[in-house]
Formats: sequence, C-alpha cells, structure tokens
Amino acid sequence: MMTDNEPDDRIIRERAFKRSSGVDIGDIDFENRDVESGKTHEEDEAIGSVFDPFTEIGPEAPGAVQADGSVISEPDRDLVTELSIEGEGRVNWILMVSMIVVYSAISIQVGSTFDPIPGTIALILLAAVGFAFGEMWVPRKNMTLLGITWVVISMKVLYGLAIELRHWGIIGSDGLLGVTLLVLVGANVYAAYRHDHDAIAAQSTLVLLAIGSTAGSILGEEGVAGMILLATLLLHGLALHRESGNLASLGIAASNLWIGMHAITSGFEITQLRVVRLDSPLLLFLLLMVVTALNATMAARFSRKENWFSSGFEAVGLGKPGLWGVSISLGMIGALLAVAANRDDLGYALGMVTFLGGAFGGSYLVVRGVDRERVSVPLLITASILSVILLAGDNVEGLLNLTSYQIFTILGAASTGFVILRDQKSVTDRVLWIGAVAILIMLVLLVPTESSEAGGDGGVLLLSLLSVLHIGTAILALSRGSSSLSGITVLLPWTWILLEEVIQEIIRTILLANDISDPGGIIDLDPMPLALYLCLASILLCVVNVRMGHTGVNLADRFLGITEVSASIRDSGVLQLWSLGLWLPVTTILFMAQFGGFTAITILVVLALLGGMHVGAEILGYRPGQPEQIMGILAFAIVVVQWRHGLDEVLMGILCLSIASLLFGRDDESRFTFGMVLMSLPILVAMSGREASLILEDSASVPNPGIGLAAVLCTAVLLAAYLPMAEKMEKIIKPATSTLLLLVLTIVLSLEGDDLYLEISSIGMFAVTSVWLIARGEIRAELQSIAKRDSILRSVTDGGNARSVGTLEQGTIQTFNPKVAEMRERRRKRREASETDDLEELLTTDVSHRPIVGLAVLAIVMVSTILYAGMFGNNQDSWPLFLIATGSFSSLIVLLVRNRTRGLELELPHVMGVEMPIALTIGGLVAALLTAHVIPPGSSNIVLLDMAVVTVLILVLVLISLVHQKNLLERIPIAIDWLVLPILTARILGSLVVGSLPMPLGIDPFEGNPLEWRGPWYLLESILIICVAGNFWIDERRAQLGRGDGPKGMGIGLRCFAIVLLSFGPAGLLAVLSASFRSWKLAHPSGLGLALPSGVLAVLAVGSWNDAVLDMVPSFVFILGMSLIALCGLTVPLRAETWTMTLAVNGHLFVVSGALAMGFIDEIPMPILLTIMSTVVWVVGILQLRKALRIWGLVDLITAILCAIIFVSSELSQPSNLLISLIVLAVELGIVAWLGLAYQEELAKD
Repeated sequence: MMTDNEPDDRIIRERAFKRSSGVDIGDIDFENRDVESGKTHEEDEAIGSVFDPFTEIGPEAPGAVQADGSVISEPDRDLVTELSIEGEGRVNWILMVSMIVVYSAISIQVGSTFDPIPGTIALILLAAVGFAFGEMWVPRKNMTLLGITWVVISMKVLYGLAIELRHWGIIGSDGLLGVTLLVLVGANVYAAYRHDHDAIAAQSTLVLLAIGSTAGSILGEEGVAGMILLATLLLHGLALHRESGNLASLGIAASNLWIGMHAITSGFEITQLRVVRLDSPLLLFLLLMVVTALNATMAARFSRKENWFSSGFEAVGLGKPGLWGVSISLGMIGALLAVAANRDDLGYALGMVTFLGGAFGGSYLVVRGVDRERVSVPLLITASILSVILLAGDNVEGLLNLTSYQIFTILGAASTGFVILRDQKSVTDRVLWIGAVAILIMLVLLVPTESSEAGGDGGVLLLSLLSVLHIGTAILALSRGSSSLSGITVLLPWTWILLEEVIQEIIRTILLANDISDPGGIIDLDPMPLALYLCLASILLCVVNVRMGHTGVNLADRFLGITEVSASIRDSGVLQLWSLGLWLPVTTILFMAQFGGFTAITILVVLALLGGMHVGAEILGYRPGQPEQIMGILAFAIVVVQWRHGLDEVLMGILCLSIASLLFGRDDESRFTFGMVLMSLPILVAMSGREASLILEDSASVPNPGIGLAAVLCTAVLLAAYLPMAEKMEKIIKPATSTLLLLVLTIVLSLEGDDLYLEISSIGMFAVTSVWLIARGEIRAELQSIAKRDSILRSVTDGGNARSVGTLEQGTIQTFNPKVAEMRERRRKRREASETDDLEELLTTDVSHRPIVGLAVLAIVMVSTILYAGMFGNNQDSWPLFLIATGSFSSLIVLLVRNRTRGLELELPHVMGVEMPIALTIGGLVAALLTAHVIPPGSSNIVLLDMAVVTVLILVLVLISLVHQKNLLERIPIAIDWLVLPILTARILGSLVVGSLPMPLGIDPFEGNPLEWRGPWYLLESILIICVAGNFWIDERRAQLGRGDGPKGMGIGLRCFAIVLLSFGPAGLLAVLSASFRSWKLAHPSGLGLALPSGVLAVLAVGSWNDAVLDMVPSFVFILGMSLIALCGLTVPLRAETWTMTLAVNGHLFVVSGALAMGFIDEIPMPILLTIMSTVVWVVGILQLRKALRIWGLVDLITAILCAIIFVSSELSQPSNLLISLIVLAVELGIVAWLGLAYQEELAKD
C-alpha cells in the first residue's frame, strides 16, 4: 500500500545513500559468537607469573603465529632474549653481592694477618671509605646501587671488627660481644633509614638471626628458640613499619631456613660465634609451628608487594612470582630440612608437614580471595586443641595408644583438608602440579625403603603411594583439561628416579674419593616393583598424551631464544611432551640399568612397552614429530643395553619390529635410509664379539635363538618393507646403499656361525636385492641423468637464441637470463673455476664427464696398493719399489684420462678443486702409506723412504693438475693445498695410531739414516719452503692485479698452521712470517690469530732439535702472552678495536699455557694472572661496548676463583696469600662495578 509521502522518502533515501562514503561496520549487527578456543589462562596472585614450562601456547598468546602467518602481539621475552637484553644489570647486581662477600672476607682475614692495632685501624679506615662512598654515590641516580653496596660493606666490616676484637681479647666475653653486635644492629637500622634502602636494613635482620643462633652458648636451647622467635618478630615488625615487601619476604625465607639449619646441623663454630643444635623435639616442633603461622600471615599481608626474590626470578627469565609464592617456597626449604632431620619418626615428621600445609594452604586461600575468618577460625581452633594435646604428651598417648604427634597429624590433616576442599575452586592448576611435586619429594624423603633382602618391602609402599599420586594427576589433567598436570604426569615418574640416582652416585663418589666407606643407597627399590611402576608410568604417559595431544605443550617455548639454533631446537619438538616422554624414560632406564635397577626380563618388558606405546601412537596419528626420532632414540637405548648387558637377540627383535612398523607402506627415502643404518648398529655390536660387562639377573631365562638367525630374520622383515617401495623413490642411492650395507653385515655375521642355511639365506637375500635394485631401481636415475645432460647441451646448440638471450642489448635495456646468472654464481663458489664470458662454457659449468673405466682402473690399482702395503709394507726392499711402480702407473692413467676428456672438450668432475682421478689417486697413496706403517708387524716410524716416495708422487700429480689450465692463479693454491693437506693427514693419523708415523713438531732431522730418515725430511722441508714461496707469490700477484678473491684471514692462518705441523722449523717460521705479514696488510685479525700460535709451535719444532731454544719456550710464551694482553688493553686508547679479540684470545692462550709450563698451576700467581686478564678484558669490553668481552671477563673471573679453590687451596691457607688474593679480587670487582654502572645506559644498548 502506497502513501502520499513515499516519493519524498525515496528521494531522501537516495540522497542519504549518495552522501554515505562507505559502510560503517559498527552498524552491522553480529551475533555474539564467542567460542571458547581453549582454556583461558587464570592468573594466580599468590604464585604470580612464575615461569611455567607446561603453559599451553594458544592462538592469542604473545608471539603466536596465526593460521594466515600473521602475529597479533609481540612475543614475550624468553630466557635467552631476557638474558641478552637485561644481562648487564643482572651482572652488575651480582658484582655488588660479590663485593660484599669479598670485602667481608677481607675484614675477617685482617684479623688473622695483622696485629690488633694495625688491624683495627685498617678495618676502621675501610669502613670509613665505604661510608664516604655511600654518601657520595647514593644521591646519584645511576650510582645508587654502588653507594648502597659500599654502605653494606662498611657495616659488614664493622661487624667483622667486633668479632675480631673478641678474637684479640679486647672484648672479654661472649655476652659483651652480643651487646656490641646489637649496638651495631641499631646503627645499621639508622643507616637504612638514613639512605631509605631495604638492602641495608636486610643486613641488620640477618645479623639478628645470627645473634639468636649464637645465644645457645649462653642461654641454651630455650635461649636459641626465644632469640630466633624474637628476631623473627623484629624482622616482621621492621617490614610492617617500612611497608617493605623485601623485608617481609626475607624474614619469611630466612626464619624458616634458620630453624631448618638448627634442626639438621650437629652444631658448629664460625670464628667466635658458636651455633648449637635444637635437640628438644617438642621445642623444635612448637617453634617451627609458631614461626610458620607468623610467616603465613605475613605472606598473605604482603602478597602483592614488590620484593627482591621475585625480581631475581624475573632477572633470569623465569617470570615474576608473587611474594607469597617465592617467599613460601624458600621458607619451605628450611622447613623441609627440619622434616628431613626427623624422618626417622614418621609421625613427628608428618605432623610438621601437616601444620606447614595448614598454615600455608590457609594463607594461599586468603590471597586467592577467600574470607580471612572463613579460613583462620577452623585452623586456629584446631591448632589450639592440638597444641594442648602436644603439651599433654604421655597422658594422651596412654589413653589412645597413639603418639601425640600422630594424633596431631590425623586431626590436623582432616582440618586442613576440610578447609582446602571447601574452597577447592580457588586452587589453580599451577598450585596443583607444584603441590604434586612437593608431595612426591616429601614421600620420597619420609617413606622408608629397604630392599627385600634386608627385610624391607623393596619400595612397594613408596611406589604404590607414588602410583596413586600419578593416577590422581592424570585424572585431574584429563578432567580439567590441564596442560601443566599433563606435563607433570608424563615427566615426574621418570625425573625423580633419575635425579635420586644421580644425587646418590655423586654423594657416593665424593665419599669414596675422600676414603669414607660407602653408606649404601638412599632409596632401595627392588627390580619388580620398579618395573611395574615404570610400566604404569608408560601407560599414563601414552593415555595423557593421546587425550591432551592437541595442547601441543612444548617446554622449549620459553626456555630457548629466538636465534636460528634455538628455533630449530624448538621446532624439532625435542622438548615437546611426546618427545620428552621417550628420551627422558630411555635416559632413566639406561641409568638405572647401570646401577642394578633391573633384571633382564624387566628391562626388556619396560623397553618393549615404552617403544610399543610410541610406535603405536605414531602409526595411529596421535604423536606429532618425526618417526626418525623414535627410531633413533630406541636404537640408541637398545645398542647401549646390548653393549653393556648383552641380550642381543631380543633387543634386535624389538628394534626390528619398531622400525618395520614405522616403514611399512611409506616411500620416504630418508626414513628408509635411517632405519637401515640403525638396524645395522646392533649387528655391528654383535660382530664385535664384545662380552657384556654387566650381566643382569635372570639373563639365562631370556630366549636365545642365535644371533645369526635373529639378524637374518630382522633383515628379511626390513627388506619386505623396503623393496616394494624402492621403485617409487626418486632418490634411491642412499636407501639402496644402506640396505646393501645391512645385507653385507648380515652375511658376515652369518658366516661367523656354522649354519649353512643361514649363510645361503643371507647371500641369497643380497643377490636378489642387488638384481632387483639394478633392474628396477637404477633405471630412473639413469634416465634422469641423460635427460639433464641433453637439456643443457640443447640450450647451448639451439641456434642463436641462447646466445642472444645473454648478449642482446636494445638501447639501454639489457635482457636477463636467470640460468646465466645461476651458472655465474656457481662458478664463483667453485675454487677451480674462473669467471668467463663464453656462454657455452658458462652454461656447461655443471656438465662433466665421469670416466667410469679410468676410475675403476685407478680404484683397482689403489686397492691393490693398500692390500700390498698391509701385507708387505714392512719390507723396505720391495715396498718402495712397488709404490713407485703403482704410483707411476696411476699417474700415467691420470694423464690419459685427462687428455681423453680434454679431447671431448669436457671437464672432469672435481673434488675440492682438483679432478676426481687425481683426488682418488692421492687418497689411495695416502691410505697405502698409513696402512704400511700401521698394519704390518715390525713396521717402523723411523724408516720413511716410502713417505718420500709418496711425497714425490703427490707432487707429480698436483703438477699434472696444472697442465693445460688457463686460470693458474686459482689452480696453484689448490695444488699446494692438495700437496700439503694429504701428507699432513697421513702424519696426524699415523701418529695417533700407535705412533706409526712421527708425531708433528717432534722431529730431529740431523740424526738417523741419510736415505731412510734425513733425506725424506730434507725433501719435505724443501717442498714446504717452495709452497710458502708459491703462496706468497700468488698473493702478491693477485694484489698487483687488484683482485680481492684471495684467501681471507682464516684461510691464511689455516694454511700457515698446516705447514707448521709438517715442518721441522724453517718452513714453519717462514709460513708464520708470511701469514702475519699478509694478515696485517689485509687487516684480517683472524689470520694473525692463527699465525701467532703457529709461530709458537714452529719454535717448539725447532726446540725438538735445539735444547737452548726448548729451554726458553715457556718464558717466551708467557712474556708473549702478557704482551698481547697489554696490547689488548691499549686497543682502547689506540682505537684499534679490530684487533682486540685476536689479542685477547692469543694472550689468554699464551699466558695460561706459559704459566702451566712454568709450574704455576698450584701456586698463587695462577689465579692472580687469571684475575688480571679478567680485569683487562672486562674493562675493554665495557669501554668498547662489546658484550662478548664482558662475558669473557666474567668467565675468567669464575675460572680464577675455581682455580684458587681447586689447585691453590693449600697456598690460600696462609693468611698473607689469602689476603693478597682477596685484595686483587676486590680491586677488580670495584673497578668493573664502577665502570659498569657509569656506562650502564650505553651497555644496555649493546
């Protein structure tokens, strides 16, 4: 129905539409389609953003790559990135802490080195200097940290002075010492308020605890408990007054650690301070309970405050935990020390665990938002009743036939469980998996385990409880869809066993090294319960991963950085839960087998079940990653078990079935190649004839059908998987070669037995496989090669089209042929090929003629020469003549092949720049030389006529390689390399194999037979001198022609190094001079970096025949090293940053080696030298803004400290030496810390 105003409305609508410039998306009404893509991340205020290795990386996570390749938000910093960006500030912070420790040690050492008056003056002066630095630097923004550090150092010096005054007898009693320390604590608190910094106040809190610990020498155990409680109250009072999360977290952690220390120690003395043990069970129990209640309250009160511990975790890239989480975790360490100290009384220990769980669990709920009274009322009422029961003691025990601690445990656990289960929705997954770890640790510590032979249960109770725990975490993981609980279910069963065994063996090794009797195992588990436990863990691993596989949990997502290597590790999935669920169990199984954790039956069952689970998951498509990973890890495990424990046949069957299952129906060439190679490994182990070094129990009950039969059957199974797929493979060479290798090994193994049928079967399989591959497999490769050759030749011969494409110019426009550009780039990368403008030569760069007949003849001749060398190489009457004959014949064949190929206007294939026939001949001659000196009995390393013959033959061959060549500037260096490197390879390998050839650098060429010893060395040295001269002439010629394609720094240095190793002196020194000159002229520090060590080696070579030179080598090397370190420092004012790294590397090398040669390893100069080098390198790194040098300086410093501890500990027992070392260390720390803070902004940008 139409209305009267419709025309007007139509016009208005048309005009409104025309005025609209577009469509406003906001006007479009979308349905609300929020589909939950996954479980949202739940923030836990108590735990904070602590690093969670099991966090699922969803599509909305920072840095997550979307399906279209886009990234919505910037990725979070991972561990590597965080360290590289924020590392300077963290190192500076560590330096501050180190300064405090070192200067404190100096203050203590002064007391044992100086008399009272000079010692007191020195310490007062040091404290005054520290206070002055504090007053000067604290107001400055960038230097505040250093100023605070000096104030802390000054207070520590004053504390040390008080203790030394007691040591000197000026303070006459322990009571007066305590009063003096309390006065200093008051001064410390005043300094904290003056400079308004918690770090100064924290020192006073720790000193208060120390005073409380030593009160036992006067007031007894009750005095210690009272003083610790008082110190805790003062700590928390100071934290409340300053509203300081730092002091609150420190008080929580320190108080529990202090109690744990008193519980587990038997008492000790630190200088004049005596610490006594808390022996009274009830006193320790009540003290820990009261302090735990105070700490839980403070943790809830300050849960959202900033604190040092959280910042420290953030500093190392592990997230930023909340104050509650980090302080309670550290406090639990101390509490668990007290629990471990009383583990013999299970009720007492579980009572401690109960009130720890109640106090900290209630505190956690309060932080999570549960009403305080709702949590505290039932816990406080229960605690009051239970405290009365504890005080009643024997009366209650007689009434209920239970100890008071057992009653405490039962009622306390019920109350705690009620409070937590009532508000279980407030508990996050992170707390659940951390709790699972904590429960496992406590069960392992508290539940007694003894082997069945010793009258125990063999760990049945412990493993049963742990199995219940793992089943519980698995159920929770599946019901809550929790990736973190999935991870803990997969990893925890294997990790704790491995860590426990590692710790046990470390402790045992240390005790035995110190002549202390073996205390036995910490935890004794019988093989059968352990195997059942691990089988259950394998089943849970598979179930959880199958159900939760979509989460894609990968532990590498936060551990690794964004470099290519890190990304490769992350993308490889090696730290993904499926992968971890294979290599971590395998590591655990191998480790436990080494220490008697399995019988033969149990290890086979566990390995088979674990492998079967992973193989089945891969076949069914549940397991991400590559099947090669499964095959490789299983093969590694099986070979190790076979090598150590035998069980060849069954292990070979397990590996065969696993590999065959992954190969059937696939046509992946690399997978078949890898599988065949892996199957060859257990056969090689069986062929070695090695006897098992550790026979497992029940090995005799394992089926033993014979290793030959097992090998034939396994090979047949793999052939059944391979042959049907072979003709479908594009690249057949690698899988065919690996298959034939497996067949050859099977034949050899079957021939070692006496079974004719096995021999016929293995040989028959080889024949059938060979014929089949030749008939069906090689045809594709031959056709492809022919087609490629014809295609390239056609492009050259097709009229002028190809030429015009490369040369046609129309005005200013030149056409571009990508094929021409590709060939030019390939020629540029090949050493033997020079640039050319000839289009046919350019396009046929990859066209080469492989002379099969000539190569076959050369191969036969070389194999015959090697065999003759192995049989008659010790016969000097015939062997050199035979070598000359075969070498000459081979050279003639090489000439004929080169001339024939040159007549066809084709190139021969090249190997590292030289034609393949020449490379094959040189390789055969070198192999024959080695064989002649290694295999024949009676061969001598001082009869070297054959080495002279080989040297001449190689010289002839490399000269042949230069004939008819146009690009001699490229060919001559290649010829020199092929002359030097094969002889060097023979020398090195021969010297390593039972000294069959003389060791490099140890030759005396002036003694011995002129023909068999001196002559070969003079000949070789002359040739080396010619090589050095030739390389120098080539480099100069290139420079004259303006060509910059010569060897760079590393190439210069490596050629020099090779000649030095072959020379007995003169040629080596000339090579060093030439390389140094060339590196300096081209400004290539890496060349000089190799030339300088080569020069030292050349001097050593001269020293082998000149005693005067040999005697001065250590001092020469040391002085050279110190000079280079000094020059490294001078690169800053001289602005010669290019040479800094080379000078630093060689300086360290020469100083350390020279000092070791001079016998400084166990003397005080060694750590001092390392500290000096650390200072120079670190300071240069700061001033030149080079992070690598700063890291190097830190490593030097750590090395100096370790050297002092390990090698110079006896020297450091002398007070004067220790004081000097500490002063040197303190000077470096002070300088580096000062410069680091002064250049803090610049370093942060580096």
